[in-house]
Amino acid sequence: MVGIDPSPQMIETARAADGADLVEWRRLSAENWDATRDGPIDLVVTNAVLQWVPSHLDLLPRWLEALGPGGVIALQVPGNMQAPAHALMREVASTHPRAAELVPALNRARASADPTDYVRVLVGAGFEADAWETTYMHLLSGEHDEHPVLSWVRSTGLRPVRQILTEEEFVEFTSEYERRLRQAYPEEPFGVALPFRRVFAIGRRTGSVSESVSAVVGIDHVQVACAAGDEDVQRGFYAGVLGMTEIPKPPILAARGGAWFASGQAVIHVGVEADFSPARKAHPCLLVPDIDEIARRVRAAGHPVTWDDAIPGIRRFHTHDGVGNRIELQER
Repeated sequence: MVGIDPSPQMIETARAADGADLVEWRRLSAENWDATRDGPIDLVVTNAVLQWVPSHLDLLPRWLEALGPGGVIALQVPGNMQAPAHALMREVASTHPRAAELVPALNRARASADPTDYVRVLVGAGFEADAWETTYMHLLSGEHDEHPVLSWVRSTGLRPVRQILTEEEFVEFTSEYERRLRQAYPEEPFGVALPFRRVFAIGRRTGSVSESVSAVVGIDHVQVACAAGDEDVQRGFYAGVLGMTEIPKPPILAARGGAWFASGQAVIHVGVEADFSPARKAHPCLLVPDIDEIARRVRAAGHPVTWDDAIPGIRRFHTHDGVGNRIELQER
């Protein structure tokens, strides 16, 4: 599973929420994500992102190409760029002394398309398509001095304005903008009514896995072996040195001994083997974010670190686990 966002703050927030370390988070813009590198992909989900990407109707076909048989894309974009909240924002920007900077920035955030546009792209790529729009009626509280719609758009629609203006200019801008909002969205006994249109589209690649060239879609786990009674030695390496988490085996399999370990998308099964001898050639390759730190831990634990530069541009080394099985570590 891969998650992308160009904001370092968003990536750090997402990492902190990903307690099980299930996702590979990348600081990357949607335009620069090479979906084919991660393909074939089962599912692409994009929520309230593509309105910030003016070229996204040209970008979507590249993502669709990376989806495997039966693969699905699901997207949602705000469709309210003609609503008073945004129209008034553009009006204030057009009369501002820095209009030459503000107007293009706000126009770039108007990239949302209509359901028909998304159907056209999906069907044109050979996908089954469904698209629709829904207008949600938000009842906003007017408990604070600031108009509720202004509070609503501060972290979304106003972001381009905030990035351009100084603090003093931004206060002046929002003061005039709020004056116009109060006329467009009057406060009523139940609060302020904000209609919000959203556009949804889902596309599914036709065809089944059996119709593809290969029915294999990934690797669930890699198994290494050890002798009976050496499970704790392997725990010392995979959990203690590499920092992987031991996961419980199903009871019927736990009776056979061994141990399972996981970290991110990597899963290692350690199985007990009669007449065990270490694997010297066949080996798993584990991806790590900081290979120098892993090399330090491996060496400190008394295991060898043999660097290998045979593949240009790839930093990697070989070592062996607690019982002598060959292991490769590669930086990702």
